[in-house]
Amino acid sequence: MKIALSFPGCHRRGGVERVMFECANFLVARGHDVHVFAVDWEPAPGITYHKVVVPAGLGFTSGRRFRDACTAMLRGADFDVLNTHGAVCPLGGVEWVQSVHHAWLDAAKTFRSPMSLARWKQRLNPVHPVLLRLEKEHFRPGSYNRLIATTQRVRLDLQKYFGVPEQDVEIIPNGFSPTEFNPQRRHARRAEERRKLGLAEADIVLLLVANELPRKGYPTILAAMRQLGNPTLKLIVIGRPSVEDVKKFAAEAGLQNQVLALGSCGDVAAMHAAADLFVLPTQYEAFCLAILESLGSGLPVITSGVPGARDAIVPGLNGYIVEDPKDAEGLAETLRPLLDHDRIAALSSTTPATVEHHKWPTVLERYEAVLTSVATARTQI
Repeated sequence: MKIALSFPGCHRRGGVERVMFECANFLVARGHDVHVFAVDWEPAPGITYHKVVVPAGLGFTSGRRFRDACTAMLRGADFDVLNTHGAVCPLGGVEWVQSVHHAWLDAAKTFRSPMSLARWKQRLNPVHPVLLRLEKEHFRPGSYNRLIATTQRVRLDLQKYFGVPEQDVEIIPNGFSPTEFNPQRRHARRAEERRKLGLAEADIVLLLVANELPRKGYPTILAAMRQLGNPTLKLIVIGRPSVEDVKKFAAEAGLQNQVLALGSCGDVAAMHAAADLFVLPTQYEAFCLAILESLGSGLPVITSGVPGARDAIVPGLNGYIVEDPKDAEGLAETLRPLLDHDRIAALSSTTPATVEHHKWPTVLERYEAVLTSVATARTQI
């Protein structure tokens, strides 16, 4: 098949971007003619890249400007099937829906009091109306060929907010790369990666991968660390937030000597090697890729009880659930018995087997089958 894939990014430095990257590389390996339409990408053999030049404009309109520019590039192009990865992409494709923005906004209201500064910022943020409008256009009848949802929760959100028929949605979970994320590789790199970061053998190291600090639970983690009062407990923070912001929050909590702010990271597996536990008390997560990658590495996960974040967690086998993402005391009590390397090692040993079915080669065979069915149907029209 000749396949077009569309999203602003196609690389390993983000969530949806990582899914795009894995999809494109898998399809090339399967012998397809793959064309990626993006602004930014990580080059890979066999893929044809098309630079989407987005006209200048106000920041909050960037999603619509990308969609319009990419739509213009695809007009008249001859592809068997188009695969898109967000409402900021052109209409008419097979859309892999990672989450529903409307659902996230509603979920955020439950954690933000009506008159709080955070709630007012949400109301006044001009990007939200733009994204909601794009979603409404994207999921109306006739605007898509087929939808893929990462979880049943996402499928229900599509039904709830946009009336999408259940039969239009295939559920395919996210995955992880077994060559990049596996326990053997993690253990082999552990001593060297901890040495690079100046971590002692006795340290218990938490890892947070986050592109948004409050929503992903960074304040909750800091509050829990303060309650535990253990100087050997360290936290690595990687992601898009500025190093200065991460350090500022840590200093305000009196934990500046226990938090390593590393910024964006192109080698997340190295951080898995240095860490002992992945911690993500997130307020909303449709299906977090970082959770799967951690579990694939054999890194146990402590996350919140919101739908999506907990989908891959089997308490006592690969991690634990803290029901309330803002419950610092509950997080501290969950972490307390795990501040022991032997307890962590026992949990780590049972973790990888729980995500065997989430390896990308297995997951993406189902994705390829959806694309094939859509392309076949088009030829029969």
